[in-house]
Amino acid sequence: MKKLLTLVLFSFSTVYGQIGGQSIYQFLNVVPSARVAAQGGNAIANPENDVNFSLWNPSLLNKEMSGQVAISMVDYVSDILLGDVTYAHHYDSVGTFSLGLRYMSYGEFDRANSIGIREGTFSANDLALTLGYGYTIDTNWSVGANLKYINSQLETYNSAGIALDLAATYRIPKKRIVIALVAKNIGFQFDPYYEERENLPFELQLGFSSRFEHLPLRWQITLEQLQKWDLRYDDPNNVRVNQLTGEVEVDEPSAFNNALRHLVIAAEFTPVKAFNIQIGYNFRKNQELKLDTRRTSAGLSFGVGIRVAKKIKINYARNAFHVAGGANHFSIITDLGDYKKKKG
Repeated sequence: MKKLLTLVLFSFSTVYGQIGGQSIYQFLNVVPSARVAAQGGNAIANPENDVNFSLWNPSLLNKEMSGQVAISMVDYVSDILLGDVTYAHHYDSVGTFSLGLRYMSYGEFDRANSIGIREGTFSANDLALTLGYGYTIDTNWSVGANLKYINSQLETYNSAGIALDLAATYRIPKKRIVIALVAKNIGFQFDPYYEERENLPFELQLGFSSRFEHLPLRWQITLEQLQKWDLRYDDPNNVRVNQLTGEVEVDEPSAFNNALRHLVIAAEFTPVKAFNIQIGYNFRKNQELKLDTRRTSAGLSFGVGIRVAKKIKINYARNAFHVAGGANHFSIITDLGDYKKKKG
């Protein structure tokens, strides 16, 4: 395990620059699920039996999720629409499988020639088909994997790729502690848009969570982008003029600021099974989206979930990006097994 982890880290240690511009298929990291989005967009160590969590940590898949169907939609920025649907099924002595489809549409764009004359419109969209597998080894350990086929269409350009998520989760039931390790988007682009193949958005994550003994509150800490230490980037706005020399100096974020960019904190309060509240904060998103002229809530997320009609759970989340607005996430989850039991 140590040799494999070391190999993964060294294989991706030569990546530089901003995260968003280093690789393709960035839609793989955009979270449709309201419950996950409300927890800082990262909830790999939440062991609750919600199939939405398995999309980001397949080792959380277990028999209690069998029969669950989850549908999520996001009213994203501009005319961008994002959604996914996931189903899980358990097979005794084999493990738990999931099948999911994620779709992102970027809307319509005006097509124009080299001199600016409009010649109609074109569209762009991304799609990922995910086959997940989770296996519970014992009361402490579980492992899992997600295999993703990716297809992307940008105007007349098409691309396809394949990616693999590998995950392991360790539980300490008596202490109500969960520790999760996830390596996301290990793969390659086998059909490039043009000629040159590009890198996939590989990421290594480590998550911790614990639930208080006498309080229905679970706190979470997730360390993301562990494959790359320095998450700072050159910002032309972070400059100042030295009053003595007149030289322009770069006001680079501190090492402590850089360390915090790996951190996502979240909490989920569940006073009763039919109701829960989530809140999260992503420090890196705050640093990348904040304004120097005023205080903003960028990086902050919150949500609420409620059970209706005994068989259906509805979740809503609000993800703040900037002063002009953010994203609204809606999720519906139900268990087909409940309908079969009632019919029987």
